[in-house]
Amino acid sequence: MEVGIVPVIPLSFAFFLPFIDFATGKNRKVVIAYVLTSQTVALLAGIELFRMAYSSNGPLVYAFGNWIAPIGIVFEVDRLSATLVLTATFGFLMAGIYSVRFIREHGLEFFYTFLLGLEAGTLGAFMTGDAFNLFVMLEVLGASAYAIVGFYRNRSESIEGAFKYGISGAVATSLYFLALGFLYASFGTVNMADLSAKFHGISFPVTVKVFGDPTLALGIFFALTIAMVLVKSAIFPGHYWLPDAYQGAPIPVGAVLSGFVEVVGIYALMRFLYTIFQGVSFSYWLSLVFFTLGTATAFLGSLMMLVQKDVKRIIAYSTILHMGYLFMTLGVGTELAVLAINFHIVNHAIAKMLLFFTVGAFIYTTGKTKIDELAGVGKSMPVTTFLFGLATLNLVGVPPLSVFFSKMLIFDALMQKSVWLASVVIITSAIAAWAYFKLFINLWRGKPSEGHGHGDHEEREEHANDVHEIKEDWTLTSVNIVLALLVILLGILAPVLIDSYFHQAAVQVMDYHAYIGAVKKLAEAVLAGA
Repeated sequence: MEVGIVPVIPLSFAFFLPFIDFATGKNRKVVIAYVLTSQTVALLAGIELFRMAYSSNGPLVYAFGNWIAPIGIVFEVDRLSATLVLTATFGFLMAGIYSVRFIREHGLEFFYTFLLGLEAGTLGAFMTGDAFNLFVMLEVLGASAYAIVGFYRNRSESIEGAFKYGISGAVATSLYFLALGFLYASFGTVNMADLSAKFHGISFPVTVKVFGDPTLALGIFFALTIAMVLVKSAIFPGHYWLPDAYQGAPIPVGAVLSGFVEVVGIYALMRFLYTIFQGVSFSYWLSLVFFTLGTATAFLGSLMMLVQKDVKRIIAYSTILHMGYLFMTLGVGTELAVLAINFHIVNHAIAKMLLFFTVGAFIYTTGKTKIDELAGVGKSMPVTTFLFGLATLNLVGVPPLSVFFSKMLIFDALMQKSVWLASVVIITSAIAAWAYFKLFINLWRGKPSEGHGHGDHEEREEHANDVHEIKEDWTLTSVNIVLALLVILLGILAPVLIDSYFHQAAVQVMDYHAYIGAVKKLAEAVLAGA
């Protein structure tokens, strides 16, 4: 299998989806079958990519059009990238299946087109070996995300959330584009392997010398890139857009945003810091930024969870909390930190999807998102309530569930720097546990509001008069059961997964010689063939 095909699968299916919809007379079943087929194929490709990455001695490289790097664009996939791609393709498939029941509005073809576009951009960002191509992928996933967050066009909060997200995201990517200008002006390249080779004084085919003061250029580059990540990954003070975006977005969209889209910025920083520019002279000052803003983000997220009145906003601040953990850990600068970040990204993605989807089942059944209006609904949906409780326990870090192990890795990594930093994980987890506990108790207290109907929001015409008994929706519950089983399985197998897979991925991330060598070898082979 060609490495570069993985993000092309959802992108090509997205391109033809409107034509399929038109040709079939807007046949809902055909559209859904088409989308789920594309996501299944993408998952199979992700599995094969994962197998290839772990059976290879070094990173996998794909040169577009067989153009030699650094002139042409390349995808460079190591074990970290392959792990994130596999997790993302699975998560997007789960979101697609869940949306079959959840999304009933007109304009279904646009929803799925943007969902596939979001998947393509996310996968491309994880796989690219080119700093400018990362900007392109950020634009692809950004444009899709802004549009799909505003899918409910008849709701003011949906439009408001999309507007805030869109404006903030556009400014953030513009800052990164400016950062690339400073980087290119000094290094004369945006190929990640070539950048790393120049930084570490390693020869590279078809390249130019470094101009000016590279330390100054890197300082400006990291300052602007971190500013971009503060917004893209909802790190304080760039977190402000996320609660409104989650409140207005469809539940399946919020799940993939939280699990995959928002970690792209964290991944990019990890790649730049730990692989490309490993050992940069001002790493101490970068660490201070990560520790300070990460700590502030974690406390902000956990404390704000306590005062929310909308269930979606609680999940939003929970995501901010976990982004804070990841951002803090970036500052440690060790192999253990890479291992912790990678494993927590995977565990958080699955756990947060389960939380989103169980809450989504309550919303679908009642048509309510306010916490007070969901009072007592859990009694009528015991399976979903149990799975919701499992998701919250997992996110808090209760053993032997999966997040416990990744939180322990984060705790151990932070302990290498300071016991006070490590204590942030314990304190904020306790605060979040109290917020989850209050929400869980509320689901069992009192009587549900009258006049519940299917759908995310009461404005939906097709369900406006659909008053019915509150009960489990087994289509949604089946997806939640799959995710719950995966959460338990990841916890049971955590020691094996860490030793056999995640540790290998962390070692490879830190090996910039292998990262440079994979592209250099391909470039030399192309030159020899020419």
